[in-house]
Amino acid sequence: MQKKTVLITGATDGIGRALAKIYRTRGDRLVLVGRRPLDTLNDALYTKDTYCRADLSQDGCADRICEFLNAQKIDTIDLVIQNAGTGYFGPIAEQSAESIRDITAVNLMAPLRLTHALIPYLQANGKLVLIGSITHAFPCPDYAVYAASKDALNTLGRNLQIEGDINVQIIHPGATRTGLHRKIGMDNEKTKGFPSAERVAQKITQAIDGRRLIATIGWGNAWARFLGRYCEGIVNAIVRAT
Repeated sequence: MQKKTVLITGATDGIGRALAKIYRTRGDRLVLVGRRPLDTLNDALYTKDTYCRADLSQDGCADRICEFLNAQKIDTIDLVIQNAGTGYFGPIAEQSAESIRDITAVNLMAPLRLTHALIPYLQANGKLVLIGSITHAFPCPDYAVYAASKDALNTLGRNLQIEGDINVQIIHPGATRTGLHRKIGMDNEKTKGFPSAERVAQKITQAIDGRRLIATIGWGNAWARFLGRYCEGIVNAIVRAT
């Protein structure tokens, strides 16, 4: 099997880190993007040749990543997985304006800017994967801004699929046990039943290897997404009552 060049954002934790380990096992060349300093990442995955430090909440993030690619003499990418994301748990009325800006910057504006910047790298039959969320189709109180950003990301991906300049796949995982929930203050009791990042990453790679343009990870999540889209009134009533 021919080895690929794979770029993953949000690659220092959770699903992104698990994906990086899978593609390293396959022998692919990695470009791993994260905001943490390299010297704090105690793993052979991350070296000066594989790790690009870029803060995706900042406007210049796409330029920084392209500079890294040029420095590494990479002019073609086979697979880009836009996985980075952040969130907030709680009513929007209690959320700060800065938090709202960060979520929309990382979850929507960064993927949009990076997609635009990487089109020349992907046009030689490369593939862009956008990691969404079932929250884009199923009501999740206390996740309003996160869900809105993922809904917009889904819309971006669907339109890019039709434009046809690059191959685009949208993958919607459900709740996953990662450090994000600790970061946003969610109770561990609520997350202990979630599948691990490693398990979800395996399912994501299987979806990437497949042909579906829009994939939902797990039958339960697929049903939730279907019900949220086509039985909106009933679902809203149930969610309000719980």
